[in-house]
Amino acid sequence: MPTELKVKLEKQGYHLLGKRGAYKACQWQKKALLTGDVCYKQRFYGIESHRCLQMTPVVDKCTQSCDFCWRVIPSDVSVSWDQVTVSKEEVVPVDELMDAVLMANLRSLGGYNPDAGAKVSREKYVEAREPKHVAVSLAGEPTLHPQISDLIEEIHSRKMTSFLVTNGTRPDVLERMTPPTQLYVTLAAPDETTYKKLCRPGIKDGWQKIVKSQEVLQSLNTRTVNRLTMVSGHNMKSPRSYSDLILKGQPDFVEVKGYMFLGSSRGRLTSENAPSHRDIRAFSQKLADLTGYILADEQIESRVVLLSQNKHIKKL
Repeated sequence: MPTELKVKLEKQGYHLLGKRGAYKACQWQKKALLTGDVCYKQRFYGIESHRCLQMTPVVDKCTQSCDFCWRVIPSDVSVSWDQVTVSKEEVVPVDELMDAVLMANLRSLGGYNPDAGAKVSREKYVEAREPKHVAVSLAGEPTLHPQISDLIEEIHSRKMTSFLVTNGTRPDVLERMTPPTQLYVTLAAPDETTYKKLCRPGIKDGWQKIVKSQEVLQSLNTRTVNRLTMVSGHNMKSPRSYSDLILKGQPDFVEVKGYMFLGSSRGRLTSENAPSHRDIRAFSQKLADLTGYILADEQIESRVVLLSQNKHIKKL
């Protein structure tokens, strides 16, 4: 990992774990402890925000350099590196990685100890120290990790559920890997031209691989989601094209989420590229009409709308 990248990540609050892994305390975990406010994952799926942690096994690796992504990409630090190759020799064993993730979570909770004067429920503080959910989504493309199935199995062996977020450019991995509790495939463009301009793939045939991932999605035996990250002025168009992709994958859920002007993306986009929740809801309604999905729920603060195949959503 380049020194420039390491310095930038640590300044942004990342706990770097081994050569590739990283943990960062989620703002919703903090809000849940201090104010009782919760993430949309709790509202939609029952995941308790104070017992959820976010991590990545490959913080510096991704097949894309999306303009809207909060992660640090080479142009942000004026340094280039191999973003798509990860060997087994470069990663720590998954049990050691998860030990380090849980320890980082404990360290980040130090300031929320009610014994030290924090205005936090003792019950919630104790529960937060024993998380029950892992979001494998913080940064980077997790399917590049050579032992991603082992990581998912390690999480489940510790009696925790897993959400894994992929950009869909590794359909071969999706076909054979151990399924997480809930799998997200991001749809960030309605067509190849928009995709190449906004997502700047670092691999050949990225768009074709995303389409293939949609075909794989409907065959997987786990809960599945398409996440649409909406960027005003860039990809918030052609609802019928998005609907065709969604129907190809037949996911259980579709999350239509507005881009947030956060992290390193602020050097590539402007606040005007962040759509309002009203815009997100209107676009979501168009998708619902075209796909037959139900507009099931929404969270205004996160600018996200949930579409579901079924009215009843089983909480995890």
